[in-house]
Amino acid sequence: MSQSDGYLVVRKLYDAYDRGDEEEFYRNLSPDLIWVESAGFPAPGVSHNRAEIKANLFDVLERDWAVFRYTLDVLIDGGEFIVGFGTYRGTYRVTQRNFEARAAHVWHVRDNLIDSFEQFADTEVIQRAA
Repeated sequence: MSQSDGYLVVRKLYDAYDRGDEEEFYRNLSPDLIWVESAGFPAPGVSHNRAEIKANLFDVLERDWAVFRYTLDVLIDGGEFIVGFGTYRGTYRVTQRNFEARAAHVWHVRDNLIDSFEQFADTEVIQRAA
């Protein structure tokens, strides 16, 4: 069974994240992007482009967390909608407390561009570490 174009776009993004390849990570973002991080997450809110994602999410996580990583377990191909299930793991800088929290990522891909991302995470577990 072959994967959809949307699946391949999102798979490449996760692979780039694992390698630390920032250029490839951001390569297929739509100019109409809506990127939503859950309320209660260390960097909640909506971003619309690479600069906002970096400033609102990754820069905040790097500043406040000694370690903060997402490990993808399963990627489900729904055509235009792709769903990833995995686990966030991290260590908060100030408290040195660790956490593991399950999370789902829902992606929408149109014309080989990611036009939306929404995260669903067990934010209470993350908040307890902070």
